[in-house]
Amino acid sequence: MRTPFKTILGVALFAFLLGCSSSSKDEKKEVKAMPERTAEVIFKNMSAVQVKNSLMSACSQSRMRMLPDQAEVLCIRNRLSEDREQMLVTLANDDFARNITDNVKFVITPEGRDVRVIGHAYLQFASPLGVEFDAGVKIKRINLLDNASFSMLEALLKQAGGTQP
Repeated sequence: MRTPFKTILGVALFAFLLGCSSSSKDEKKEVKAMPERTAEVIFKNMSAVQVKNSLMSACSQSRMRMLPDQAEVLCIRNRLSEDREQMLVTLANDDFARNITDNVKFVITPEGRDVRVIGHAYLQFASPLGVEFDAGVKIKRINLLDNASFSMLEALLKQAGGTQP
């Protein structure tokens, strides 16, 4: 009778110690901020509405689609050159990436009689969650830090009428 008791006690003690041990999965993971390469300009003696209209005009002239919001403007470039598209596909690093877009987001902040605009560029794409047909998709974003994206961002801000702070 003692042998089964010792076995049960040993198994219970092992299970208890195994449950008390910590693993890297249990530790809290830190949220890392994604680096952004932002451009900042000031629009002197303009209202937020005027600035928004100027930004949308600049995006429209660059053949970008706009999605304005109350305090921001998002400009989306769907038609890309082959070189640009290849760069974005490489950056996405996802064999199943779909609907890759080149995006520029402008955040509009009124400051008295002036308006400050901060912009940054990122790519966005959809990636399936699984192999099944109805598994769903996840929208992923990657901030663009390259010189071509930053130059495009600065050109749009300058075309809209912004000046360096």
